[in-house]
Amino acid sequence: MENDSIRTIGTDTLVDIWIDGKIRALCVSHEAIGAFLGFDQAKDLTESDRCEFVRTHLPLIITAAKARLGETGFDAEAVTIDVGQLPRPDGKPGDRRENDRRSSERRKVDVPRRGQAERRRSDRRQGDRRTKPAKPRTR
Repeated sequence: MENDSIRTIGTDTLVDIWIDGKIRALCVSHEAIGAFLGFDQAKDLTESDRCEFVRTHLPLIITAAKARLGETGFDAEAVTIDVGQLPRPDGKPGDRRENDRRSSERRKVDVPRRGQAERRRSDRRQGDRRTKPAKPRTR
């Protein structure tokens, strides 16, 4: 990414980037960065720190911009990303999963179910598989 494509204007950080077939201006507010990092940490960020934040988190910002385009319309040339539109890294807002989806072991257990005999412990074929007796061979 070129150095001049990410710049700050006031409290906002602007990015000119190609999204969904158009060049679009993304505006990431200082409050959105503060909500992502934590407001106490974001209040000390300089303009170059905010530019570096946008540069390092660009895939996340593009995903948020595409979501905003879906809400507002795909013909917009400028997209503003504000508080609550960047998912936090600790998974609080925006991330549906708080823990692992699989809560139990999914492998099959070696013990049989209650009320059922063990399966496949004896020979599988207990009788003759043919319904009719075999024809005698003549030679």
